[in-house]
Amino acid sequence: MKRRITLFVLLLLIVNFTCVYFLFKSAHSYSVKLNGNDKVTLSFRAEYDDAGFTIYNSKRKIDKEDSEYSIISNIDTKVLGEYKIEYKVIYQGQEYVLERTVEVVDNEAPVIETTKAEVEKSYCSGELVTSIDFTANDNYDGDLTDKVEREEKDGKLILSVTDSNGNKTTLELPIVDKDKPSNKITLNGRANMSVGLGSTYTEEGAYYSDGCGEKIDDLIDIEGSVDTSKTGTYTITYTSKTDSSVKATRTVNVYNMPSSYAAPYTGNSIIYLTFDDGPGAYTKSILDTLDKYNVKATFFVTNQFPGYQNLIAEEAKRGHTIGVHSKTHAWSIYYSLDNYWDDFNQMNDIIEKQTGKKTDILRFPGGTSNHVAKIGMSNIANSVISKGYHYYDWNVCVEDAGACVSQSDKAACVYNYFKNYLRPGRDNIVLLHDIKSYTAQSLEKMIQYGLNNGYTFRAIDDQAAEVHFKPYK
Repeated sequence: MKRRITLFVLLLLIVNFTCVYFLFKSAHSYSVKLNGNDKVTLSFRAEYDDAGFTIYNSKRKIDKEDSEYSIISNIDTKVLGEYKIEYKVIYQGQEYVLERTVEVVDNEAPVIETTKAEVEKSYCSGELVTSIDFTANDNYDGDLTDKVEREEKDGKLILSVTDSNGNKTTLELPIVDKDKPSNKITLNGRANMSVGLGSTYTEEGAYYSDGCGEKIDDLIDIEGSVDTSKTGTYTITYTSKTDSSVKATRTVNVYNMPSSYAAPYTGNSIIYLTFDDGPGAYTKSILDTLDKYNVKATFFVTNQFPGYQNLIAEEAKRGHTIGVHSKTHAWSIYYSLDNYWDDFNQMNDIIEKQTGKKTDILRFPGGTSNHVAKIGMSNIANSVISKGYHYYDWNVCVEDAGACVSQSDKAACVYNYFKNYLRPGRDNIVLLHDIKSYTAQSLEKMIQYGLNNGYTFRAIDDQAAEVHFKPYK
């Protein structure tokens, strides 16, 4: 009997111990869980901040510093794709393995930037006339400017671009219709002309037109005359007979022709001396040499040396032709049409301040065939022509800003290029620079050579050949 009681007690103790063990184990069962989502989307090039993991028992979080763990990751946020992060945790002798998926994606749209808030549409042509400069950049593809598409829709200019991952951006600019331009008088020929003393001035007339240039039947009164027997500047005024407020003027400069070409102009063997980049330190010397031989030249002027700006007035006073070269002579003038015309107009304003009138002729820095223009020289040249201006390249280069710069006798080099590239029977448009000392030194020899070999010197006027290079596109 006693033995049975002992066995019963022993069995009872075993049962109680087992219950206590399982209760204890239940009270201290552990789990490991990822913080955050097990699948994460991460933007291209963004920094990845891992959310980590947490150890739990049935009642509370466990300080993971008491555990051993490792995190294996090969995430490269500069490369799109899917990556795996593996977590291995050992706690209380038990190993737990978890995994998180991270997908690196490009979900950022490109950015289109422009300085324009609106664009204008021409009343006459119905075409957009505002020059739109814009850039498009993407965080993944980089520069997408050449991928931008343009569309006119619902009174807006819509710029749109899509990157290689399908992210699209649009920028809408309102289109503003320009007002109907006023009627005007349009001159036949140039507004500014030069004719030689004793030659014949032919009145080319004008016509009345609407603001778009379409002729309107109307008579025009012409006032003023040109006396080619006297040097001076003459003004011809054109007035509409139906609207006296509509006027236009033409100025005609009668200049003294040297005896070496007092005969009527034939268009043969002409030398047009043209000077770029000044006025500068040597311009006054060049003017004096020209006066010595009563030779008229053309100066394509800049404002690179403001201290010599007053010499523009002196050039005009001595009967030379003035044209725009550039105010700044910076290549940035070719980055957009707005840049070009802003620089041009500022220089023409300076010319007007110095001479009393603006000019309608110009020479492009670097010539029409330069490769610097970001929008292409053909676009700029077409714009110049559409506005009624005339541009001149050259067919004789004395290399005073090129090959002769490195020569020991620069003046001799300039002179040799000059005489070797002249051609009889044509208009020789000669490129020189009045900011070069050796050009000033060689000028007298050049003039003497021309006169001794049957050439006639003239300043550019409406009879000069408009020598044009093929514009670089």
